[in-house]
Amino acid sequence: MSPKLSNPLNVVVLRNEPAKTLDKIQDVDPSRISVENLWDSVLPELYYDWPKSLVDRFARLHTSDNAFTSETLNEKLANAHVLLAGYPYPKNLLRRMPRLIWAHWGFAGISNLYESDFWGSDVTCTSSRGFSGALPIAESVIGAILMFTRQLHLAVLQTASQEFDANSYKVALTAGKTVGIIGLGGIGKNVARLSKGLGMNVLATRLSAKKRTNKIPFVDMLYPAYEMNIMLESCDFVVISAMWTEQTEKLLNKKAFTSMKKKPYLINVARGELIDDQAFISSLDSGRVSGAYLDVYRDEFKRPPNPNLISHPRVFLSPHISQRSDWNQQISLELFCSNLERLLNGKKLVNVIDWKRGY
Repeated sequence: MSPKLSNPLNVVVLRNEPAKTLDKIQDVDPSRISVENLWDSVLPELYYDWPKSLVDRFARLHTSDNAFTSETLNEKLANAHVLLAGYPYPKNLLRRMPRLIWAHWGFAGISNLYESDFWGSDVTCTSSRGFSGALPIAESVIGAILMFTRQLHLAVLQTASQEFDANSYKVALTAGKTVGIIGLGGIGKNVARLSKGLGMNVLATRLSAKKRTNKIPFVDMLYPAYEMNIMLESCDFVVISAMWTEQTEKLLNKKAFTSMKKKPYLINVARGELIDDQAFISSLDSGRVSGAYLDVYRDEFKRPPNPNLISHPRVFLSPHISQRSDWNQQISLELFCSNLERLLNGKKLVNVIDWKRGY
């Protein structure tokens, strides 16, 4: 990254943000930064790049008269040095930003960038991995665990049907159960900490682990990734919180499900692509997997869920909302502003994306 920065440094925001967000960015250094939100101007483009259902789902649309013409928009993009963006975004963005030196993405999973011209580019890119959504997602995981142990989903179903059957509740104590976390990153660490608070035994895998260790906070045993199936033998709950990469595609395959000896519940808050759906559904039908909470599913940004999943009586889905909360957007902004200050001071940025590793 060039040590000599333009003055002013033009920061472009492509997210639906309130004015106070722009003020906070500007306050990093008012004398050196110019901030502008072009969200309203790029919004119409999103429908050309993404399915309407996806744009409506994630863009949180609103009516505004602040949009620029296409010509003015392209001029402003061409003069931008820093980008703060979310999902969805225009796929041809980078080629229109020749002066861009840094792009920050307000999401954790950079598989969201597979179809963009940013993937593998030389422009420094950072993500919000481990920051914006880690704690809310972990709380969603804990909610799912408690739903299954205390059978709270039956309360919802029976209230809706107005048919109550106390004998159908197969409740269990959460304390003492074993949770296995696939991917001990920002999300996984929070899941481990919260699980320990419930008195659970915590196992986990991590790609960087070379051998087993019991020296990790809130984790009884950390396994190297290649020993995942060994870990699965002991789990009452399996939590998927690893990144989707070429190496993790269909990580939960027939062999993995066969390794599950205790008929665990599966909780996926990563990406649907980490699961082999055919092997998963077969394991559900056979009873090898007791049930599942899925906040994601394969190809979720392109099509509805697999009918065999969404209709399964022991599968519960939510529309990729586990990362949402009343404050996580603020945490992502704090990371961006901290990195912006680092950029201005010539320091190394935090959470730089490694395209080869895929996160």
